[in-house]
Amino acid sequence: MNDLKLILKRKNIQLLVDFCLDETLEFTLKPQTFPDTDWELTMKIIDIKTAVSAGMFLRENRIDVNGIDQQKFKKPVAKKTKEESDDRGDEKEEKVIEAPSEKPENTIF
Repeated sequence: MNDLKLILKRKNIQLLVDFCLDETLEFTLKPQTFPDTDWELTMKIIDIKTAVSAGMFLRENRIDVNGIDQQKFKKPVAKKTKEESDDRGDEKEEKVIEAPSEKPENTIF
């Protein structure tokens, strides 16, 4: 089907290699040229079951997939209904601020 490319730090390599060995996935691992600490792991995904299990594993371990914009997949914030906003409007108390009087009460002149 497709290959899944991941950019990993050294601490996550063992975790993903163990996953690939448990699921009997074909994978390649090679070092990145620019950041010396990063490695590129490519998993060969052959069916939908493998894709789903790999996706669940990556999400559990908070590993991002290369080339996917995470902003597209964030859940939108639920908007308040009109009834909820009307209920909150009744609870607000109005604060009245009085203007200072023209003549101050304690004056020497």
